[in-house]
Amino acid sequence: MVKILENLYSIDHSEAKNHSMESWILDCSEATILIDGGMTPAHVEGIGKELKSIGKDWSNVDLILITHKHRDHVNNLPKLVELTDAPVKAHELEAPLIKEAVGVEVEGLKDHTVLPYCGGIEIIHVPGHSEGNSSYYLKKYKAIIAGDTIFGDENSNLMPPPERYCLDVNQATAEMKRLLNYDFDVFIYTHGKDIMKDAKKQVQALIEEHC
Repeated sequence: MVKILENLYSIDHSEAKNHSMESWILDCSEATILIDGGMTPAHVEGIGKELKSIGKDWSNVDLILITHKHRDHVNNLPKLVELTDAPVKAHELEAPLIKEAVGVEVEGLKDHTVLPYCGGIEIIHVPGHSEGNSSYYLKKYKAIIAGDTIFGDENSNLMPPPERYCLDVNQATAEMKRLLNYDFDVFIYTHGKDIMKDAKKQVQALIEEHC
């Protein structure tokens, strides 16, 4: 696990070279929050180890947030809910689709809902990758946890989500611009090396190139 920011930790689920995949733990005074849950039993084991490394266990997880319905983000939800007894939340369009996929109850959140944890966590609906695909804005940290809204590589070169993974690649590409409504320096995402400084400039350059 890597400490990205104060109270924010990245869990590396990468299982092959050049294929990064992350979940995150946000551990603040109000709550301990898991964002995305990985896909395999090894990912569950990894999350458990990382919780232990910061002095927590499964019972300390208060909330599970999901960026979208794809299996590498939700496949472990039944086991994670069993271990934590924590509620699961995602965008309101994605919530029923996640339940259909894995059989777990998911509370739907409206776009721009701000959850009262860690200085405020705002959900940003960015459709196209999936119906309710979302990113999460951490105002206190000037950071966006983007999930799969944007992809990248091991050198932090950004790209739109690949067509083969998208419900509507044209929409997914066009709607990336929603992220520019936020003041952020740090950009954290599932597939690629996180950007820890001046991230908005790189996201803006990507959007100017493709939109």
